[in-house]
Amino acid sequence: MVISRRTAGERRALRAALAALALLVLLGAAGWYGERPGGLLVLRDWFDRPLLLGTAALPLLLVVLYCVTWRAWIRVALGIGVLLAAAATVPLWILLDAPYDTGAQRAPDRSDRRIVRQEEPGMLSTAQWVFVDQGTGLATRRWQIAYAGFRYGDEVVAVWDGPDRIRLTSGSLTKVIDLAADGRPSASLTLE
Repeated sequence: MVISRRTAGERRALRAALAALALLVLLGAAGWYGERPGGLLVLRDWFDRPLLLGTAALPLLLVVLYCVTWRAWIRVALGIGVLLAAAATVPLWILLDAPYDTGAQRAPDRSDRRIVRQEEPGMLSTAQWVFVDQGTGLATRRWQIAYAGFRYGDEVVAVWDGPDRIRLTSGSLTKVIDLAADGRPSASLTLE
């Protein structure tokens, strides 16, 4: 079949697949934008999922490749390539866990602020994040105040030292971080 002689069903499938791929790209961009410091938590939680969006894009890519190419052997070769890429994502889904919340503390005298702690387990180590969330509902913004990649057993402890101040402790290191009115921390701690 020549490209210009696609059937009406192939044209509809191609348009729908391209529109769905464009939507996945926009959702990924929104999630990436929400990942920045002070980004909206709803964008970060819902759309910052590159593995999920990439896996969802594979069948759409297969439809696009089927509709665009005009030789059967090219369709088969590209289809096998996309299916192998889909099979390669299975170990990633098994090995790469998304970070999960391990605790949250509300600020004293401030119902719109809380410290959120996240961990992402690995085979031999675990990554830890400490965030401060400012706001309520869909307008909640998230600021990172600490990141630590440690062996198991080591951890960063974050406690409120007032409604606008957080004390971080890790081993013998103690750091006090002040928060601006919008929740922006005066500093961020990275321990590796």
